[in-house]
Amino acid sequence: MFFNSFRRFEESAMGVSVNAQDGQNIEYMKAVHEITDSFMYRIIRPWLYSDFIFKWTAYGKRFTANIRRVQEFTRRVIKNKKLNMEVRSKCKDEGLFPNEVPGHSKKRKAFLELLLEHHLKDSSFTEEDIREEVATFMFGGHDTTAMSLSWALYCLGQNPEIQQRAQEELDEIFEDDNSRDVTHEDITRMIYLECVIKETFRLYPIVPFIGRECSEPFTVLGHEVPSGSLCVILITEIHHDPDYFPEPEKFIPERFFPENSEGRHPYAYIPFSVGQRNCIGQKFGMMEVKVVLANILRQFHVTSLDPKDKVLFTPSVTLKNVKPLRLRLELRNH
Repeated sequence: MFFNSFRRFEESAMGVSVNAQDGQNIEYMKAVHEITDSFMYRIIRPWLYSDFIFKWTAYGKRFTANIRRVQEFTRRVIKNKKLNMEVRSKCKDEGLFPNEVPGHSKKRKAFLELLLEHHLKDSSFTEEDIREEVATFMFGGHDTTAMSLSWALYCLGQNPEIQQRAQEELDEIFEDDNSRDVTHEDITRMIYLECVIKETFRLYPIVPFIGRECSEPFTVLGHEVPSGSLCVILITEIHHDPDYFPEPEKFIPERFFPENSEGRHPYAYIPFSVGQRNCIGQKFGMMEVKVVLANILRQFHVTSLDPKDKVLFTPSVTLKNVKPLRLRLELRNH
């Protein structure tokens, strides 16, 4: 049930499944990880900012090869999906498919299908335009979700009383029925679990920093920042500001109850960035994490085996741990 739910969400974005858990498309997943490694290697070495210099380094050559590999994969996904849509459209026009049963709702279309429909109607929206959108979703959506789940389970395993309260909420929603799928209505009722996820994102923001180019000069702490400067915003530091989050190192989901969030500065909590360039998939991502966590907590009790001071981070595009997060899962006694 856990993996079926995850795959349904995976397929709802692109209409295809990477199936990495089954050992498929490993080269694509490896390429994605190596691209982020090359990015981090380059960003902390200013002498590699020049494309001419970087492309001759070992990291630069591997980066270029991996970019090509990812592009080939996304082009193949688009080509196969487009061909499938064209064949189905032709068969439908020729009456080879039976008519839809009245009263039955149509299956919702994947994001990729919507892009292709627009492309088929308007040729100015090219397949390369689609490829860029597909690459963004497939590149930005898989690792962030995986790390979100890892950190949420770790936090719950560190705080058994909070975990119990989340499980009690789920038991009330599902009435101890561990076999049925999660519905949209169920997701809207997971109020406390959502606060747990938000508090996880506060302590462990999945993307720990973002960059912005200044369009106009401004002054901060008496220092003039000129136009065109690249500013790096450390989300982790913002989320640990005691002025907005008293006892910032403690895991307290109640911080995000409506009455406790009232009056908080809108930029004090920005796990999905903010403004015009905020994360396009934040609502989708929250639904993903809710569904998977709900399915795990309905059946298992989670215990974290390592204290917080033993969990070390490594510089990366997403917030990753140096060593594996060790968790023990035990079947719940209902």
